[in-house]
Amino acid sequence: MTGAGPLRGTDVLMAGHGTSAALLGRLLADLGARVVPLGQPPSRTGLFAQWLHSAAGPAAGWERATGLLETADVLVCDEEGGARLTGLGLGPRELLRRYPGLITVRLSAFGLTGPLRDAPATEATLQALAGLTMATGAERDPPVISVVGLASRTAALSGLIAVVAGLIGRERGGGGDYLDIAELDSLLTLTSTLLPSVALTGRPPRRTGNRHGMAAPWNSYPCLDTPVVICTMGDPMWQRLADATGLADLADDPRFADTASRVRNADELDKLLGEWTAVRGAADVVARLRASGIPCAQIAAPDEVRRGPAARERGLATGPSAAPGSPLRSLVPAVTDTPMPRQGLLWQRIARGDLPLRGVRLLEIGSYTAGPHASRLLAQLGADVLKVEPPHGEGSRRLAQQVDGVGYLYYVNNAGKRSCRLDLADAGDRDSFEGLLAGCDIVLTNLAADTLAAQGLTPEQVLSRHGAVHCTVTGHGLAAADRSVDTVIQAESGIMHLVGGQGTGLRTPVSSADVLGAYLAASAAVIATYVRLRTGHGCAADVALFDSAVWTTQDRWYDDAPAPAPQLVEAPDGTVLVDTDRPPPRTGGPVAAVLDAAAAAGVPAAPLHDLTHAVRHPQVRARHMVLPQHCADTTVLVTGNHLRSLLRESPPLSCAPIDQNDPTWLPPAPTEGQR
Repeated sequence: MTGAGPLRGTDVLMAGHGTSAALLGRLLADLGARVVPLGQPPSRTGLFAQWLHSAAGPAAGWERATGLLETADVLVCDEEGGARLTGLGLGPRELLRRYPGLITVRLSAFGLTGPLRDAPATEATLQALAGLTMATGAERDPPVISVVGLASRTAALSGLIAVVAGLIGRERGGGGDYLDIAELDSLLTLTSTLLPSVALTGRPPRRTGNRHGMAAPWNSYPCLDTPVVICTMGDPMWQRLADATGLADLADDPRFADTASRVRNADELDKLLGEWTAVRGAADVVARLRASGIPCAQIAAPDEVRRGPAARERGLATGPSAAPGSPLRSLVPAVTDTPMPRQGLLWQRIARGDLPLRGVRLLEIGSYTAGPHASRLLAQLGADVLKVEPPHGEGSRRLAQQVDGVGYLYYVNNAGKRSCRLDLADAGDRDSFEGLLAGCDIVLTNLAADTLAAQGLTPEQVLSRHGAVHCTVTGHGLAAADRSVDTVIQAESGIMHLVGGQGTGLRTPVSSADVLGAYLAASAAVIATYVRLRTGHGCAADVALFDSAVWTTQDRWYDDAPAPAPQLVEAPDGTVLVDTDRPPPRTGGPVAAVLDAAAAAGVPAAPLHDLTHAVRHPQVRARHMVLPQHCADTTVLVTGNHLRSLLRESPPLSCAPIDQNDPTWLPPAPTEGQR
């Protein structure tokens, strides 16, 4: 099926039908690509599976594979499809040789390398191996096994970023590519908020329930009817919360004087706030606090999300039956009415073997996770990212768990960038900033709508002066003008309901809504850049965290019953998660023996690791997915590059731009007239 989207005219072959590959295929089809499956897909049971495969065209037989590859732009395969192609003499290297313009993305559990490359896996075993399961739940409770598909969704969005960046690179002269994307690698990119404990103390992160390890108050609180989540970040928001709840005297209490103090005294703070919410209805609490700019929400079940107005408004639920929809409102850019003068280095030719975004200039104006993580993803593909911070520095510098006076999260989300500090209210700094705008290809920001308007940085304000891509990522899109945060989005989207189970709400232990939103923003930025490259028009992408979070829960819209629970097998030296409803293998031996027995039976299994073991796992080390960086006298751990190309070398990972202050692009990038 060919649509009228930004990828119209793109021919995609699908070799494999695993979840990640199918999700990527659906996204590509909804963006306008013509998607042809190779081989007959398995029978589709369930409404979500039917929707997932419904946008593809009729299947082609495998005997036609070599002929179809001659004209294909993109090949998406999973482990099974890749093996089938290898059997036809079309392994990774041969595909690169015979089809030099083809962009291949292979999605699998573990990738082509490492000791687990041939092992079976499921979402549950991957989360166990990555240390997420052990970190999920409240501190005094057992770990919770989540049914939210974080591995498949991050891998599918990684594939989308890779495909469209590959199309950009091919258009610039870089030829095709072969991307080896592993679900485990993608999953590990979510662990940024958990790594500080491992790196700084050598201990696994504590299970914190719905709390945030770097901010407080941040938790779920009881109401007369249903619980709400309330989240604050930084001193101004804490002051507004204290005023709105009649607890203004607490703002001057030394126990709650700053972020670090509030985190240390979270028990007492939660007790006081919980007493205020417990005598009020949830809707009243949410309305009152949102009016004061405090992120908060009730916890929604997936079916409530599906039938609610927000999912329909965003195109995530469609038709009379509220069928699933792709997050196209975030992914499809608005374009200027006419082509604009070319600026930046997007049109600069690159050589085969260069990264597809080599030299593309990205100006980041953001803080914390969603915006900075998105631009870091694009830096991994070669973009030259300059982070513009206010004079006092970006907000995550001041979070708890500091290294050399800088919040640990800043290191993780800003590796591989350059930086400068500018006061946009100062005339001289504003002139410097306008010079940066005039030389960039992409502006990426996660500032709120009112802040963008006050600083002259809305899409309309920027694109009226500059022929660039403007990408925003906010809670519900710019029109909503809200200030949502990760846990609020998890509550509204159904994620917390799914993790906690029926009748309860529990957040993922990582900032899943922020990171999924970052992936969506990076996808939108490269899609808009591809449109700009082909048409010369300026483009604006308006990305919502809500879209990616709801998209993650859609497979559970039609069946809210508890999913079959994987089984835990205790061994003398640990615990193994075995994802089967059959009797699990019981050897009486160590973890290794249980894993061997499960492998012999063809049953997915994984050790129930905490993050200290996960970062040292031979598979993680073989894929270089957690790397040490030296900051001052401290070694920090940051996640590696999971967008792994067989043709192009990854850029060397540099430490976060702590003290660098370079507001100039090197070399200069003059604006040219449109061809």
